[in-house]
Amino acid sequence: MNALSRALAAVLLVGACSGVPMREGPLDPGQVEAMPQMECLPDADVRDEAFTRRMRFAWTLAEESFLVPPPEPPTEQTARNLTIWSDEVLSPWLERKSHTVDAARRELDEAAEENHRQRIIGGAIVGLMYEDVARILTNIPPPSELDSEPEIQQIYGEILEGQARPFLEHARRAYHACAANAQMPHSMRHWSRFCAGRESRLPGAPDEAALLPSGHTTVEVVPD
Repeated sequence: MNALSRALAAVLLVGACSGVPMREGPLDPGQVEAMPQMECLPDADVRDEAFTRRMRFAWTLAEESFLVPPPEPPTEQTARNLTIWSDEVLSPWLERKSHTVDAARRELDEAAEENHRQRIIGGAIVGLMYEDVARILTNIPPPSELDSEPEIQQIYGEILEGQARPFLEHARRAYHACAANAQMPHSMRHWSRFCAGRESRLPGAPDEAALLPSGHTTVEVVPD
């Protein structure tokens, strides 16, 4: 995008704000270091009534995704029992959790198509939902008996890390797109700082591909 195109885009964004009920007073910048939850999001620059019906519905679905309780950690220390736990406890939990996240994400994708501001917020929410799944998986404590069984403990850790990895990459993509999209309008610039901060704090080394807009979903795309 050249300088003239950027200037025109800024004018269009300002024009789009006319007639929109803007929020008054200082805006909460969000909580970059908090565990992922909807409450850590920054304040939008507009009042709640500015959001579309689809966006409000997507927000409700996203809130519900955080209410799925984490899986109970395993109580047995053998490799066989850990495999059974993975199949009978972890996998059903992951399926249920993924179902709630996917439902919210579909609505956020649709809401992101409705206006740029909702694309920014949708990216942040998608990042939080995927980060939540990944952190729950990596924070499930191993059975205390595994302290004396390093080989089995390694199997346990590999199971959880393998399950968490794709969720971390989706979170990185969503946060990265949010940070880029929120450069405009200026009144949403604090969302860019929030998403960039959340992305930088994700555990593990990022996949280089995760730093590019994937096109997999609207909220992960940085518009031209």
